[in-house]
Amino acid sequence: MEFGDIVRRRRMVRNYTDQPVKADAVERIVDAGVCAPSAGFSQGQRFVVVTDAGRRRAVAEAAGEAEYLEQGFDSWISRAPVHIVICTDKQAYIDRYDEPDKGGTEDWNVPYWWVDAGASLMAILYAALNENLAAGFLGAHTLGDLHGILGIPAEILIAGIVTIGHPAPCPRSGSLERGRIPRGDAVHGEMW
Repeated sequence: MEFGDIVRRRRMVRNYTDQPVKADAVERIVDAGVCAPSAGFSQGQRFVVVTDAGRRRAVAEAAGEAEYLEQGFDSWISRAPVHIVICTDKQAYIDRYDEPDKGGTEDWNVPYWWVDAGASLMAILYAALNENLAAGFLGAHTLGDLHGILGIPAEILIAGIVTIGHPAPCPRSGSLERGRIPRGDAVHGEMW
């Protein structure tokens, strides 16, 4: 698939079939996240790949999937055969920027550990589509005790979960009715 096609076709999917995802496809998708850029090559991105049905149900429960069902949506979190939990190790950035070739993180006004988690997120979303799979993202603000459920150390920060599987029909999000803003409102040449 051409990269331009991947970018244009990418969307968040919130329903999956029961068809399993091949392990080698999951490996390639995760590898794309691992290879995403990181500030100072800190490599602070961390991933937990969840395929066990019981763990996926526990994640879905912690994420409030019951509320989605009450709103008429499908059980997309627990149904997705693969969850990739995107995490970041803030200390990896602090340690790297304490090295002699860097200037520390004290004056950072951007938390680059989150920027890099976002880079990994996009790489994973694009890689899933390249494997002819669908993906959706669930932000960490709704995830309850994911640290405890998955044994993630307390100092590791969680950005969210990418759900991956074969797409099934699903109602379109009301957010899509907004449409894209005009390119001219988002892109400025040379100066604002």
